[in-house]
Amino acid sequence: MKKLLLAAAVTFAIAGSAQAYTAYLKPSEFYPDSARVSVEGSFATSFFEPGIALSGNFVLFEPDGAEGVFAQVEVGSDVANLGARLTESGTYRVTTGEILGQVATLVAENGTWRPLAAGEAAPAGAETTTLQTVTLSDVYVTRGAPSRENVDSVVGRLAIRPITHPNEILAANGFQVQALFDGQPFANAALVLYREGDPETDLDTYFATDANGNANIVLPGPGTYVLAARHRANAPAGAQAQVHSYTTTLVFEALDQLYPVTEVADAAPPPVDRHEERRRRRDPRLGRGG
Repeated sequence: MKKLLLAAAVTFAIAGSAQAYTAYLKPSEFYPDSARVSVEGSFATSFFEPGIALSGNFVLFEPDGAEGVFAQVEVGSDVANLGARLTESGTYRVTTGEILGQVATLVAENGTWRPLAAGEAAPAGAETTTLQTVTLSDVYVTRGAPSRENVDSVVGRLAIRPITHPNEILAANGFQVQALFDGQPFANAALVLYREGDPETDLDTYFATDANGNANIVLPGPGTYVLAARHRANAPAGAQAQVHSYTTTLVFEALDQLYPVTEVADAAPPPVDRHEERRRRRDPRLGRGG
């Protein structure tokens, strides 16, 4: 099993510099008291040290499953910073969706596949194929009472679906999840667990899914973790490459005790200060209403 994981990691690294890293989304808080949360996204060689910024079509799902709008999206060289307003009680989901990487050409040699270097031609008669990485990162944030609409929905071909609510994980109880591929239970999948500070090449802590795609992730203690699933499969019709190498990650927090559920009394924007508004209108240096 570990050899298979190593093979997947090597495959993941061949399609460009950013793909030698593993992606993550990490919020400032998993259970914020306020109506705002920030999320950082990056490819990293060690968690959670930003290496190369994630970019793509970030999506914010509201507790009812509808798409929301980010208050902030700033993509730098090493990290993307996302800001969101949590206007309703419930569990929000931030996802990258599927990010397509570069396409590499592989050549069969001595029973293994090797990437061709830039400008290198395959030997005459050698078997070749093309491969493209597909990356997806998820994270869940709850304000008020937890909800399951976003937790139970599936995004992407390779998915990690939490069975335990991802914002109600007690370290002592572990984390129950289900791996899915094309919406079906993914049996005998290897789910790799990383703690904060672990290098992404550390594949020693992994859990195999059962026939129903389920696994119980045993946790060594409270903290912030990354759970990663990797799989290589034929690409769907119309893809740029013949084979896709999938990596899906989920960042979560394990607790020693659950957060108390707080009522979301007023998540609406703060009321307008009418005196300040009138003063701004009178003072041309302040502009109108801004």
